Amino acid sequence: MERLASRFAETGLPRMSARVFAAVLVSPSGALTAAEIGEFLSISSGTVSTAVQSLVRIGLLNRENQPGSRRDLYRVREDPWPDVFAIRSLWLREFAKGAMEDIELLDESNTGGRARLMDMRDFGLFVMPKLEQIVVDWREYRAADPADPSDAEGSSA
Repeated sequence: MERLASRFAETGLPRMSARVFAAVLVSPSGALTAAEIGEFLSISSGTVSTAVQSLVRIGLLNRENQPGSRRDLYRVREDPWPDVFAIRSLWLREFAKGAMEDIELLDESNTGGRARLMDMRDFGLFVMPKLEQIVVDWREYRAADPADPSDAEGSSA
């Protein structure tokens, strides 16, 4: 579980959020209460609260009320990965837009800075539609409901 959490942290997820997400992801039901998360990871309730709020906000976890209980249940969203990529695509759009605005602010004689910002902008504009297409392709693939996803073409399993 810690290795999985490290992989999530390497992609930019804060370390504690990565640990919390990994714990919920590998739990048998894919859902844990805040108390269960804290006990499993030996972390404080405040740390759990901060991490789950972040994970709910970015769309990796859902917060559910438990009937007859005041405790919330945090569940891994059904197939959250396309939405994570969609969020990255939106980020790339803003990344490219910001680079364009910053280019205009630089003095024209600053050719080095302008060139680096243009590369940044061009990269964002190049990658963004590819990420969006990956999300579309994935949703079509999932809609086809393959019997065993590990049998998919290109699988390294």
